[in-house]
Amino acid sequence: MNNAAHPSNPLAYRDYRLFWIARFSAAMATMAMVVIIGWQVYDVARTDYAMTPKEAAFQLGILGAVQFIPLAILTPVAGWAADRFERRSVARLANSIDILVALALGWVTWADKLNLPILFTLAALHGVARVFVGPAMSTIAPNIVPPSVLPRAIAMSSIAWQSASVLGPAAGGIIYARNPDATYWFAAALLLLASAAISFVAPVHPP
Repeated sequence: MNNAAHPSNPLAYRDYRLFWIARFSAAMATMAMVVIIGWQVYDVARTDYAMTPKEAAFQLGILGAVQFIPLAILTPVAGWAADRFERRSVARLANSIDILVALALGWVTWADKLNLPILFTLAALHGVARVFVGPAMSTIAPNIVPPSVLPRAIAMSSIAWQSASVLGPAAGGIIYARNPDATYWFAAALLLLASAAISFVAPVHPP
């Protein structure tokens, strides 16, 4: 009777299904963007700035630093925000920033206005969004399933992230090969789906 009241499969719970879709979609969009931004930095450095392969590779190192700095500085703030504010709202705000980044990158790619300062700036904003979405999303799952289901819920959440980490770069690369700016429209659509899905989860207030 207890098992009937509390199904053991996390996907039996509507809120968890929505959460899983949101986590998978956001992670897939993020990983697709990370790969394409890196390629564009290298490509622009080689073609528009006439850099040598070593110099262009160094720009990738700068890109990594630009994306790491928000992580180093804002991680304590992101944890504080997840503990102080309604967690769906924090996740939606972070996804909204990432949607704007994806749309901006899509437009500058389409308009052929890419340059290194633009790429580094938008990559930094992308890093800011990733810092905040992580803690907010990870703290939602424990609040939408019974404690007995939590280990499986965490495992399936990890599966969502891992599978998206594999499929995101692959999908981003395939789409980019056909139409460079379409990768970012694809990422923006996934992020919008993630925001919509998480909006229909029951409010998750901090303790």
